[in-house]
Amino acid sequence: MYKIAIIYAGATYESALNHIRIQELLGKIKVIGIGMQDIYAEYVDGYPVTTIENILQQEWDYLLIAGQEQNFAQMKALLVSIGIEADRIFSIMVFSLPMFDMEEYVQFVNRKVSIISNHCWGGFTYHSLKAEFLSPFINMFIPQADYIRLLENYDVYMNEKVKYYKNEYESNLKREYPVALLGDIELHFNHYKSFEEAEQKWYERKQRMNEKRLFVEMQTDSEELAERFDRLPFKQKVVFVPFETKLTSAISLKKINANYSGVFYESVNRLATGQQAFYNILKLLNGERDFLRVSEKM
Repeated sequence: MYKIAIIYAGATYESALNHIRIQELLGKIKVIGIGMQDIYAEYVDGYPVTTIENILQQEWDYLLIAGQEQNFAQMKALLVSIGIEADRIFSIMVFSLPMFDMEEYVQFVNRKVSIISNHCWGGFTYHSLKAEFLSPFINMFIPQADYIRLLENYDVYMNEKVKYYKNEYESNLKREYPVALLGDIELHFNHYKSFEEAEQKWYERKQRMNEKRLFVEMQTDSEELAERFDRLPFKQKVVFVPFETKLTSAISLKKINANYSGVFYESVNRLATGQQAFYNILKLLNGERDFLRVSEKM
């Protein structure tokens, strides 16, 4: 059972409170108290209330930040600057994740999983988990044929330098974005305005990579590419496809939902944001076999 301290008690605290209670009832956590700036009661929801300074000095395993969610990164950085370990600071909003389990979340944090993805799935997944980007494959996309070549020769390509190639126009963003080359692989940094910014983020996040804990993801509508992906030697991998398949590493949106239709890549991204009940993301990233939340009729 983990001892939990909470700081602040605003709207995010209210929205996550029932989920906190469930983890307590399951015997996963014990909340030792809440630290507040303005103390208006001795107890809130049965939890002792004290100052933030006092709660930080108490013995706890993990600290939950329950302030405004948009300020989480800033508050976490401040706590780290005064000596609190980053891996012990969580957003209280993670408790609202579908099928959340405290023990599985701690396992995910401690494993330091680096997600490799050819589209937005990796970034959306990290955002959903309120986790640090431990991969350079964020806020960008890679054409499917290029991506599979990269994965088939991973060590070679990851030792290449990122070089500016050209700019392309994005009609949805109504602006140009930089395209770089990693050897002969195109990296489309469509969430960046300049190559310099994209290059800086690539190397900054590349340094954080945990090569021992790679999770490789792909989305493709090509059966040939999906088969090549399935043959890759990565221990943890998944490829999302819109067609029925028996490939070991594939998750078929069509097989799970016979009425599946829509823009395929958008559907895969919605899975990463938790908008569709499909898989348990913590079990998936932790390498557990029973990660699917749906099954075929018996």
